[in-house]
Amino acid sequence: MESLNIQSYKRFILLDCDGVIWRGNHPIDGAISTLNNLEQKKFHLGFITNNSSLSRRGFRSKFFKLGFNPVNYYISNSAYGAAYYIKQKKVSKVFMIGEQGLREELEIQSIYVTEKYEKGLEGVVIGWDRGLTWQKLADAMQVIVMDGGIFVATNPDNSFPLEDRLVPGAGAGIAALSNACNKEPDMMIGKPNRFLIDLALNEMGCMNRTEAILVGDRLSTDILAGINAGIETVQVRTGILDTYLKNKVSPTHEIESVSDIFSIMKVKKDK
Repeated sequence: MESLNIQSYKRFILLDCDGVIWRGNHPIDGAISTLNNLEQKKFHLGFITNNSSLSRRGFRSKFFKLGFNPVNYYISNSAYGAAYYIKQKKVSKVFMIGEQGLREELEIQSIYVTEKYEKGLEGVVIGWDRGLTWQKLADAMQVIVMDGGIFVATNPDNSFPLEDRLVPGAGAGIAALSNACNKEPDMMIGKPNRFLIDLALNEMGCMNRTEAILVGDRLSTDILAGINAGIETVQVRTGILDTYLKNKVSPTHEIESVSDIFSIMKVKKDK
């Protein structure tokens, strides 16, 4: 495989989190030292996850808790992206299916949030909700079908990796609501949509796409998002490998783990 000359022109490295730098509440072997090495070599690190259960502040706390040093990290996720998008659409009152991180990001944008149906709501935003119920789906359906509200979903991931197993992801709940409404979301925020990638590169000050690369595990979300955004991609094998897409979606590079990223660079890892 041809070496990636990151030293000369790649300055912005975007990384997925779950399955790439950690799995559940345990860092991937070598991830902490690798990220420290990259920062010492003046790379700009951005972390973009489809996980909407935490806010950006919550994810920064998780980085600290797991032993990373996220002081200078750019951190974004589908909860922030959804709140940003809804604010840009001038929607001020929404019904939410999701967890505290999604609520926090919506409220930061001064958006009124409720988890019970009421008149005057302008849309629904749905993310990962481990307390999803029939009543929540019914209330959301009322806002979308009967009241004509906008339908915004955080991410399409049907499963989510824990330390020892997979569990249903946000996409499972979104599919249930979409089927009930007989309507696809008006906007799917997370990867493989390029929306979060574009937002990150703009906010990080990356003016040239050739200066950026994306590191992820899933072909269906991470790698396809990088392709959609027009940047090079690196697939790692420490997360979910949706190999059924292997003949349809091709990463620019493949490595075993994020700790192997220096093997495709013309820059050496510090001992």
